[in-house]
Amino acid sequence: MKRILLVLAGLLVLLAVVYGFGPRPQFAHLPIKTAPLPADLATLERTIAESEKGAGLKPDNEARIIWADSNRKAKTPVSMVYIPGFGASWAEGDPVHKRLAAHFGCNLYLARPEEHGLTSPDALKKLTPESYAASAERALAIGKALGDRVVVIGTSAGGMLTLYLAERHPELAGVVLYSPCIATANPALKLATKPWGVQIMRQVLQGDHVNVTHYKPDRARYWLTQYHINGLVVLQAMMDEYMTPAELARVKQPLFLGYYYKDDDHQDKVVSVAAMLAMYDQLGTLPDRKEKVAFPNAGEHVIASHFTSGDLNGVYRASERFLTNVVKLKPVLGTLASK
Repeated sequence: MKRILLVLAGLLVLLAVVYGFGPRPQFAHLPIKTAPLPADLATLERTIAESEKGAGLKPDNEARIIWADSNRKAKTPVSMVYIPGFGASWAEGDPVHKRLAAHFGCNLYLARPEEHGLTSPDALKKLTPESYAASAERALAIGKALGDRVVVIGTSAGGMLTLYLAERHPELAGVVLYSPCIATANPALKLATKPWGVQIMRQVLQGDHVNVTHYKPDRARYWLTQYHINGLVVLQAMMDEYMTPAELARVKQPLFLGYYYKDDDHQDKVVSVAAMLAMYDQLGTLPDRKEKVAFPNAGEHVIASHFTSGDLNGVYRASERFLTNVVKLKPVLGTLASK
C-alpha cells in the first residue's frame, strides 16, 4: 500500500509539473500610445468619421460625437465619454448616456473599443491588452478635447476600462459604472490566462470562435455575434492586471456603481456582483463621494440599454442625482432630459 501511495504521489507531482510548465498566453508589454488629435473640433469630428468609415464595421456601430449644441459644436464645461462593454457598441448605454449628457449640457463621445463592431468573424483576434487600453485612452483624450472636465461612463468591460482610466487619471471629474466587469460570474474564465487555458477553451468551444445565438435581430445589430476567443483571453488578462486591490485603491474620484441584483436567484449572470461589491470597498474614493445602487427591476446585466433593461428610468434618475449632488454638475435649464 505504501508503494502504491508513493507512485500516486509521484504521478500527481508529474501532472502538476506538466500543467505548471504548459503553454499560457503571452502578451508583449508595450507602451500605450495614442495618436495626437486635431485641435479644431470640426476637424476632430471628421477625423473620427473617416477613421470609422474605413474600419470594416457593421452599420451604425461607429464611434461618434453627440454635441450639446450641434449648431455651435463648441467645447463644453463638462464632457462625457461612454465606453461600451465586451463585444458591444454605443447602444449598450442608450438612451441613458444621451439623457445624462443632454440634462447637463455636455458634449458626449460614444467610443468604440478596439476591434469592436467589426463585420469580420475574426473580430477581436488582433486585440491585445495594450490596444484595448489604448482605445480607452484615446476615448478620454477625445473627451478632454470636447470638455474642460470629463465624466467617464462605462458598462461591463467598458466599466473595467473606465476603472483603468480612473486609476491613471486623477483629474477625471467623475466615474459612472454600470455592471462593471471586475470578474465574470462564471469563474472558469480565470483559466484563460493560466497554463493550457487557450487549449482548454478551444476544446470547450470546439474551435477558435464564440458564436452568440440568443440575441434578437435588433440587438444583434449592435453586439458582436461571432468573435475570436483571443478577445476573452485579453479580457481576463486585463482583469488580472488592473482589477486588483492595489490598483483599485488608486481610484479616488467620485464614483457611482449601478448593478442588477434582486436576490441570489435573480441577479447579474454575466459578471460577478460579489466582485463588484468587493471592488467598491477597495476604492480609494472617500465614502461620501461614492454610491452603489442595486436595480432589482433591471432584470439583465446590461442595465442602461433599451434593448435589455427593465428599469431605464430608475438607472437614469439615480445617475442624475449622483452627478448633481456629488459631482456637482449643473443641469441645463429647460432641458427635456429631466422630464
